[in-house]
Amino acid sequence: MFGTTRYQKQTFIIFPLILIIPILSIGQDKLTLEQAWDIALMNNYTIQQQENLIEKAREEIAIQKTDFYPSLSASGLLTRANFSKFPMKLPNESGKVGIDLVSLSINQSIFSGMKTKNLVESAREKLIAREINKLMIQNTVLVEVGNLYYEIQYNHLQQKVLEASINRVNNQKKNVYNLYLSEQATSFDTLEISNKKLQIENQLAILKDTEIVLWSNFRYILNEDELPPLNPLSPASISQSKYNQTEQINQAIQRRPELKNLSALKKAQLIYSDALKAGYYPQLSASFSFNMLKGTGDIFIDEWTNFYSVMMNFQWELWNWNRNSKQVQQARIDIQNLELQELQLIQDIKHQVTVASQNLQSSQKNIILQQKLVNQEKERYQITEKRYNQGLATFRDLDSSELAYTEAELELHKYFITWYKNKLQLDFATGLISQNIKEVSND
Repeated sequence: MFGTTRYQKQTFIIFPLILIIPILSIGQDKLTLEQAWDIALMNNYTIQQQENLIEKAREEIAIQKTDFYPSLSASGLLTRANFSKFPMKLPNESGKVGIDLVSLSINQSIFSGMKTKNLVESAREKLIAREINKLMIQNTVLVEVGNLYYEIQYNHLQQKVLEASINRVNNQKKNVYNLYLSEQATSFDTLEISNKKLQIENQLAILKDTEIVLWSNFRYILNEDELPPLNPLSPASISQSKYNQTEQINQAIQRRPELKNLSALKKAQLIYSDALKAGYYPQLSASFSFNMLKGTGDIFIDEWTNFYSVMMNFQWELWNWNRNSKQVQQARIDIQNLELQELQLIQDIKHQVTVASQNLQSSQKNIILQQKLVNQEKERYQITEKRYNQGLATFRDLDSSELAYTEAELELHKYFITWYKNKLQLDFATGLISQNIKEVSND
């Protein structure tokens, strides 16, 4: 049923017991867990926000790349001066001078200490971190949807068990009434069985009310007003597999998007610190301009004159009170914090995988043992019912056996759902859950 994964051993112990385990059968009008996942990922607003942030990160790369290319700028200058005493000895000096200048310039950075290159690479790593962060949110949504999906399934299974119990009680009620008419049962027996039926019906009503709340939560998390009923669960056999925790942990460290996210952020911060070091080096740029100049006054010809100009700009900040070195040190501290977060996350992942694996194996054992108990309680109930009809057992014996049978079935279904939840948690802990879905885009 489960198939093999990279972290499972290839040897299986097959149990011949037929277990009533939830299996998602294929149906066109029933909602499977995979379909619920697709709906949730498509409609989730947080994921949509992450897609916008991813697009913003892409734009940041394009913005940083613009510093590689020349820029075009236009400028204008209009000046007028009126001297009370003209500073030059010229004939007919009026003391009035005006200069009009219009320029169209191409500017190009020649050397910036690799600042632009590093900023572009840092932006690329931040884009990768954003994309991985989206996957992290998707995995969280998958777990939430899966747990709620199985809660609804568990509610349905409990209702079926109680409905079956009510049917048994109804049959008992008929038999007890017939025995009462033949004076082989007391009126107290009929009252007892009526009270028991009422108690079960009350439990069933509580489950139905709970189902309404669960469905409301399910529609909320899927962001859908209308949903089809869940795909019904059908009996199937299972195999108990052996898990290698060491291999699981190694696979988790390779798969978990949280670790990949920290790695990308750390690399982006490291490259950004190199970009800050550009302040240690001189900055060199050049510009080429086409100019139109017109001067007014006694010393100028009153007409427009064209000319070209080339300018090289060299700038080197020699002292700024160690501002650049302090900024670089800040970046290094951020990198150290990311490294500590990475170590803590690795420790957390190891613990999560260990606990999830142990819980899964424990639930597998519980299913096998509980199934045996269900079989025994069913047989006990059938024998007791037969003995009661023959007058060889009391009503209390019959009531006790039916109650034990019902409780055993309810407990078995609880272990089934617990197994599915533990499997879901193990898939999350090992990073396998993201491989169970296809990429869903909201574009």
